[in-house]
Amino acid sequence: MFVASEDYDDVGLKLDDRLIKRPAATFFLRAAGSAPDADVKDGDLLIVDRAEPPSPGRVVVAVVRGELLTRRLPPGWREDDGLEIWGVVTFVVRAP
Repeated sequence: MFVASEDYDDVGLKLDDRLIKRPAATFFLRAAGSAPDADVKDGDLLIVDRAEPPSPGRVVVAVVRGELLTRRLPPGWREDDGLEIWGVVTFVVRAP
């Protein structure tokens, strides 16, 4: 049950403040196709931070043969593995 307080100031919901840490390095991409290993489905909106450092287990957007693909980095992944990381997916927005 929701109860409003008299002291409550409604300042609105600013998703940018909650979802974007570095605005200058953040991009929105729409997934075209699915990436089951990354739990990304066709049509999802990806919030991608190009300044976020990649690490094993994180979902990334990588360049493979000139195409952007979404993948989860495997355990043991290292930066010198030759995969060109375009950015790290920080949030996935999916319609219900």
